Amino acid sequence: MSRAALVLLVALRATARADGLADIEAAMPACDAQRTSCFGLRLHVVDREGGTVASAAWIAAQVALANQHFAGVDIAFEASGVDALPATAAHVVTRRDRNALANGEGRLGGGVIHVYVVGALDDVDVPGEARNGVAWRLPRDSRKYIIIAATALPLTLAHELGHVFGLPHSTYIESIMNKTPRAEPPPEERGFAEPERKKIRAYRERLVRGGLLVPVRRVAGRRAPAPPVESR
Repeated sequence: MSRAALVLLVALRATARADGLADIEAAMPACDAQRTSCFGLRLHVVDREGGTVASAAWIAAQVALANQHFAGVDIAFEASGVDALPATAAHVVTRRDRNALANGEGRLGGGVIHVYVVGALDDVDVPGEARNGVAWRLPRDSRKYIIIAATALPLTLAHELGHVFGLPHSTYIESIMNKTPRAEPPPEERGFAEPERKKIRAYRERLVRGGLLVPVRRVAGRRAPAPPVESR
């Protein structure tokens, strides 16, 4: 992605107008037909008086950039649906708040990755600090879900999806999983290091075999419903 495109994504975050859930669903990019693995993202977005906490364009840009980075491992993502979170979930402060996002609805299954878009996300380990995003899991549950703040950086969703596919933070200079502040390479030239790509591919197979992820199936260019998956 060009530097200009990254600047545009930041601008979309800063000037995001309030949209509705239907606007978000309509704006979501579809999986590239060339990708072998297409997975659904179930979006849960805080919807308060005046609209959602992040614009449709901003959320769509996060997904598009994630698709760009995962293209190298033949994976793509598209929205499997969008639903509302209450205004009370706009500011996620504690571990209990993070758990409540998924606990409250009691459904993390469906063979998709659940993404919760909130207004602000506090760091539970460093009081007074904020986070852009986190890959989280409920106690005694192997399934990870993503919480992303409306203040997130362009690469936040792609980074957190890396965690969903088994990656830890890394020291590879070129990796988007490396959180160390650095000027080189510039953000638009970063991606996954080759050892990370190998791990993503292996972890993808593990998630699919375990029924935690179900690839989106297409028939004559149209999405066909995925088979039901039991919640674990």
